[in-house]
Amino acid sequence: MKFLDRDSYLIDFIGIYFLIICAFFTILRDMDIYYMYLILVIINGVVALFAYIISVVTLSTAQEKIYKDLARIFGIVAVLKILFAIYVFDNLGHSTLNQEVQNQEVQMTVLNLAIQTILYTSFIYVYVNKKKNNIFNNVIHMIMILIPIMYILITWTNILPNMYVGGRYSIVKNILCIVLIMGYIYNLLHLEKLNDKFYNYKIVKDLRLMFLCRIGRILIMVFFGGVDFVDVGQKLLFINKLNCITLIILEFIHVYIVYTICFRDIIKRPNRHLYYNLLDEKEKLQKNIETLEVVNFNMEYYKIIYEQLLKNMPGGILISSNRKIMFANNKALELFNLKSDEKLINKSILDLVYEPERGKYTDILKSLNENDTDKKIIYTKFSYNGVVFDAEEIRFYENVHEKIFQVSIINNREDKIKLENAEKELELRDVMEKARDEVLSNISHEFKTPVNVIYSTVQIQDLNLQKGNYGSILEFNKIIKKNCNRLIRLINNFIDSTKLENNKLEFNLKCVNIVAIVEDITISVVNFAKSKNINIIFDTEEEELYCDIDVEQLERIILNILSNAIKYNKVNGNIDVVVKDKNEEVHIEVSDTGVGIPKDKVDIIFDRFERFDNKNAAIKEGSGIGLSIVKKLVDALGGKIEIKSEVDKGTTVRLIFKKSNSQNNLEQIYDMQHLEEKVNLEMSDIS
Repeated sequence: MKFLDRDSYLIDFIGIYFLIICAFFTILRDMDIYYMYLILVIINGVVALFAYIISVVTLSTAQEKIYKDLARIFGIVAVLKILFAIYVFDNLGHSTLNQEVQNQEVQMTVLNLAIQTILYTSFIYVYVNKKKNNIFNNVIHMIMILIPIMYILITWTNILPNMYVGGRYSIVKNILCIVLIMGYIYNLLHLEKLNDKFYNYKIVKDLRLMFLCRIGRILIMVFFGGVDFVDVGQKLLFINKLNCITLIILEFIHVYIVYTICFRDIIKRPNRHLYYNLLDEKEKLQKNIETLEVVNFNMEYYKIIYEQLLKNMPGGILISSNRKIMFANNKALELFNLKSDEKLINKSILDLVYEPERGKYTDILKSLNENDTDKKIIYTKFSYNGVVFDAEEIRFYENVHEKIFQVSIINNREDKIKLENAEKELELRDVMEKARDEVLSNISHEFKTPVNVIYSTVQIQDLNLQKGNYGSILEFNKIIKKNCNRLIRLINNFIDSTKLENNKLEFNLKCVNIVAIVEDITISVVNFAKSKNINIIFDTEEEELYCDIDVEQLERIILNILSNAIKYNKVNGNIDVVVKDKNEEVHIEVSDTGVGIPKDKVDIIFDRFERFDNKNAAIKEGSGIGLSIVKKLVDALGGKIEIKSEVDKGTTVRLIFKKSNSQNNLEQIYDMQHLEEKVNLEMSDIS
C-alpha cells in the first residue's frame, strides 16, 4: 500500500496542483500575478476545506480527538482564506476607494493571521498542558462567532483601528504582528511535547515547518506590508510583485502540509487501522469457524456415544414425545422379546400396559405434572408381543429447547426381586462368615492364656516331682484350678451367648428378696477386692424388695459387673453397691472410681467382644464378652441396664427390674456354697 506514501503522493499532489493552476492560466491568459495569487488562495482554501470535511467523516469512526481538532483548525483557516480572496476579487479596480479598500485588505489580512495564531496557540496549550478539551472547544466557538462580526465591522464601519493611512502602514499593524510572532515562538518551543500525542513523528516536523511559514508570512507583513491589489491595471512596484510571489510560495507550502497531515495520518491511518482490524476479525472468524467445526464434530461424536450408552443401559429405557415412543434401548427390546424397535416406535406406552391395568395407569398419569422434573415410580403390569410381566416404571420429564420429553425406565420386578434376594443371601453369608471368623479369632485368643498357664504349671510340677519337692504342689494346684475356672467361665459365656442369640437359654423365675441376694453377692467378692486394695460398700433404702427373677442369672449379672468394677478400678479405689426403691421398680447401682469409659465407647460397650483397656486400670484382662451377655440376660429377664461414665472419674452401672405383683412361692433359702463356687468361677480372671 504505497499509493499514499510520502514520496509517491508528493509527486501526485504537485502534478495535480500545477495542472489546476495551468488550467486557470490557460483560461485567463492575460491574468496578472495578483490574480494568480488570489486563485491560489481560493484553491488552497478549497483543498483544506475538503480535507477537513473528509477528516471529520473519517474521525467520527476513529475517535482520535487531537487529529479531529487539528482538522477543525484547517477548516476554519480555509474559510478565512476563501472569504479574503472573494473580498479582494470583489474590490479589484475600485480606483475611487483606493485608500479605504487598501485599509480593509490590510485589516482582513491581520485578522486572518491573528485568528490562525489564536487557533494554533490554544491547540498547543491545551494538549501540552493536558487541559480539558472543552477549553479548545470554547475557543473554536468564540472564533466562529467572532469571524462574521469582525468582517462586518471591517467592511461596513470604521470602528476598528486603521492599518493603512496616507499611503503608509500604521504602527498598530506592526505591534499586532510582533504579538503574533511571539505566539508562534511559543508554539515552536512546546511543539516537541506533542510527540507522544501523534501516531506519526512526522506531524511535529510538518507543524514546525507550517509555523515557520506563518512567522515568515507575518515578517513580510511587518517589513513589506500587504499586497496592493488596488488599480492592478497600472504597473506596480517590483517589491509588491516580489511580495506576491513570496506569498504564493508560502501558500503552496502551507497547502501541501495541510494535505500531507490530513491524508497521511487523519485519513490513511484510521483506514489502515480499520483494514488491519478487519484482517484480525477475519482471522478470529476463521478460528471461530474452525472451533465451531470441531464442536460440531464433537457433538456428533458424543451424540453417537450417548446413544450407544442409552442403548446398552441395564434398564429398559423408552423416550416419548407427544405420547409417541421415539426411542427404545436394547434392554427395552429384550423385555418385550423384540429384535428391533420398529414395533415400538410411534406407539404409546399405554399400548404396552396390560389391558386390565390401563384404567389405573391412566389415572396415575393424570396426576403427574409434566413441569415437575422429580422422578415418579409407577408399579404396573406390561403386556406386549406375548410377554407379560410385573414392572416398575421410573418416569420423569425433561424440557429440551421448550419441548417436553417423557423418559420411562422400566425394570422387571421379578428380576429385581431375584436380584435383591441374591444380594441379601450374599450379604447374610458375608456376615455369617465374618461372625464365624470373629468368634474363632476371639476363642483362640481368650483360650490361649489359661491353657498356657496350665501347661506351664504342669511342667513345673513335673520338675518338682522329679526332684522330690512336694511342698509347692498345693499352690500350683490352686493356679491350675483357677485357670480351669477361667476356661469353664469362657466356655459357659460362649455357650450362653450362642443360646441367647438363638433364644434357647431357659430361665427359672422365682419371687425373691432381691436386696438380700445383691447384698450376699457383694459380700462374697469383698476379699477379691481387698486383694487389689479396693474397698466395697453395700447400701440399701429398703431391707426387702421382691422381684420375679432367675437367681442364677442375676448372680452372673451382678458378679460380672463387680468383676469389671474391680478390674477397671484404680489402685485404692472404691466400689459402691446401692439398692433403691423406685415405686414400681428396683434400681441396683454399682458405682466405681475407676478409669471410666470414653463417650464414643459407651454406646458400643455392650457389643460382643467389645472391651476397653486403660493403663491406669488395676487389671487389664477380659474377654469382652461378659457385658454382651449381661445385656442379653437383663433384657431376657425383662429389665433394663444403663451406664453413665466419665473418663478418669468412674462408671455407674444401673440395673432396673420390675417389682413382683405377688409374693407367692417366695424363695427364702439361699445356697451360699453354690454362690462361693459361682464367685470363684466369675472372679477367676482376677489374680
